[in-house]
Amino acid sequence: MNHYSVKIMIYKISDTVRFKPADGAIWSIDSPEQVINLTITNCNLLCMLLNNKGAILSRENILEDIWDKQGLRSSNNTLNQYISILRRTFSLLGIDEEVIKTIPKVGFCFNEAISVEKEYSPVSSEIATRESAPKERTQYYFYGVMMSILTLCILALIAYVLSQNKKFSLETSTTGVGQYDACEIRVLPQYTRGQSRYLLEASTDLIKRNNIKCLPGKEFISKPESRGSGRAFLAECVVDKKGNEYFFCKGYYTK
Repeated sequence: MNHYSVKIMIYKISDTVRFKPADGAIWSIDSPEQVINLTITNCNLLCMLLNNKGAILSRENILEDIWDKQGLRSSNNTLNQYISILRRTFSLLGIDEEVIKTIPKVGFCFNEAISVEKEYSPVSSEIATRESAPKERTQYYFYGVMMSILTLCILALIAYVLSQNKKFSLETSTTGVGQYDACEIRVLPQYTRGQSRYLLEASTDLIKRNNIKCLPGKEFISKPESRGSGRAFLAECVVDKKGNEYFFCKGYYTK
């Protein structure tokens, strides 16, 4: 069995937040267990801003590098929404200063006054030299392909929604059934049927099974397991309380 070590780069921002570009994880230094996972696009956008700290990046350059070169459709509204999500994320994680500045009629820049340090965290890895069973390799390959397709579909849906509006809201109302820590748990009205206690317990179980943390500004929307389906759905959403709208949501299907 061969052993090797690699170093993962992590940005420390304003001595308050750490950001790992390798997987898009961003978290408060004081609460490292409460991690927010940025989308691939938001991760690339933040990396571009950090790597050009203090420099003014035009809208055209950002759209070309982050969207056009990846074959994705984009617009100024799309860019505004992603910038808004990053600002909201920094605010949720405890940075009160203006991290990303808007340069009117030009573009954006990462605030030069905000401290940014690069850290390198060593990670030990082991490579097994023995061959895996063909069946196992096939299963893992199929699983990886399906997860990649699902991720692309979700990203395409998010990109479409963000290109239409700066924020989005549900087409129907939801009903609160309780809380997990300080986060509200809501369901669609047709799934309540007077079973609030059961729905709260089932939703809490979904949250725990997916190792999701409750952060300020989050809500959970749950669709319990349908009879005979064996599948349940849970969405964690960052909410704009003033406008009763959602900045973004991340969904989980479980069996």
